[in-house]
Amino acid sequence: MAPPLPTSACDLIVIGGGLAGKAASLQLARAGLSVICIEPADAARQAVGESLDWSAPDLLKELGLPMERLVNEGIATWKRHVTLQLRDGCSEQYIPSAWLARAPFRVELRTLHVDRTRLDEELSHLATAQGVTIVRDKVVDVEREGNRILSVKTAGGSTFAAKWFIDSSGFAAPVLAREFKLRAIEFGPPKVALWTYFTVKQAVEGTTLYMDPGPSEYLDWVWEIPIHPDTVSVGYVTTGAAAKARREQDFPSMRFSGRN
Repeated sequence: MAPPLPTSACDLIVIGGGLAGKAASLQLARAGLSVICIEPADAARQAVGESLDWSAPDLLKELGLPMERLVNEGIATWKRHVTLQLRDGCSEQYIPSAWLARAPFRVELRTLHVDRTRLDEELSHLATAQGVTIVRDKVVDVEREGNRILSVKTAGGSTFAAKWFIDSSGFAAPVLAREFKLRAIEFGPPKVALWTYFTVKQAVEGTTLYMDPGPSEYLDWVWEIPIHPDTVSVGYVTTGAAAKARREQDFPSMRFSGRN
C-alpha cells in the first residue's frame, strides 16, 4: 500500500504568489494567522507591471516598502509623469494635479517605476520574515464538501488543509473560480505583452506610451519605462486576438489555437 500523502495544516492558504498573493499573505500573517502561500515553481519568471499608478506608493508603504527605500536600494526609480506620443508627432503629458493631494483624496503625487523581479523578492523576504510559509508548487485539485473547501492538492503530491482559502492565482487560471464554476467578469479583452530591456545613457523620470489612435476594440501601444537610471523596459501590448491574427498572417502554414 502506498504511504499517505503528506498533509500540512494552517489557518489560511493563499493560492498564487504574485503581488496580490504576497501582500495578502503578509498582512494576514501580521494579523496573527498562520499562512501558507502556494506559488508555481516557475514564479521567478519576469512579471509585467513595472509602471505603477498613483495609488501604489501608499499600498507599498503599508506593506513595509516606502518609496524612498525602494529608490535608494535601486528597486525603483521615480515616475514623475506619463507622456502620450502619437505617430504624427503630437504629444500630451500627464502630471497629477495638486488638488489630488488634498482632502478628501490625499493621493501621493509621486509614484514609481519598479524592477518587478526585485520587488517580488523583497515581498517574499517580508512575508517569510513574518512567518509565512511559501511553497513552490502548483495547486491541481480541490477537496470539498458541498461549498466548503477542506484542502487543496498540489502537483508535487502534497495536501494542504486550512480553515480559510484565498485564490490569488490570476484570471488566466483561477483555481477556486474554476472549481465552483463562478461567473467571470472580465475588464477588456485578453491581452498579450512582449518586452525586453535596453541600456541607455540617460533615462527620463516618466512613462512614455507610443500609439496610433484608431477604430479598434482596444488600443495597442509601445511603452518605454525606465526601471533603473541606465535601463529602460520597452514593450508592446495588444489583444490576444490581434496577436493571433498577426501570427497567422505572417506564418500561414502554422495553426494556432487556444486562449491567448
